[in-house]
Amino acid sequence: MFKDIFRQAAKHGLITLDEAERWLVYRDNRNDTAHDYGEGFANQTLLLLPQFIQDARRINAVIQQQ
Repeated sequence: MFKDIFRQAAKHGLITLDEAERWLVYRDNRNDTAHDYGEGFANQTLLLLPQFIQDARRINAVIQQQ
């Protein structure tokens, strides 16, 4: 269901296809937190954060406009 929401948002022009793909990566990363607590995982997550913050702000703006 989560993935379908972002695919539909991209399909209807609310977000770009690239943004939708990144949201799927963020979701997978979030799901991995239940299984991996290592330093490598933490470093991987830290690399995602700057773009995640930009994407979160953008999707918030889209929601506010709707």
